[in-house]
Amino acid sequence: MLLFVVPLLGVLWYLNFTTFLKNLKNGKSTHNQNILGVVLTFIFIFAVMYCYAGTH
Repeated sequence: MLLFVVPLLGVLWYLNFTTFLKNLKNGKSTHNQNILGVVLTFIFIFAVMYCYAGTH
């Protein structure tokens, strides 16, 4: 399951980043992309640490 979650988070993180850059270039609000980026980063770090803890 974890081998599916981490790449999925990577794809979502990349899509969020490209949307952030597009909105930044067009002068639109980037608040939603900032919050989503923080949440995706937290989930990604949690998943990696969970995987690391599971190896011990």
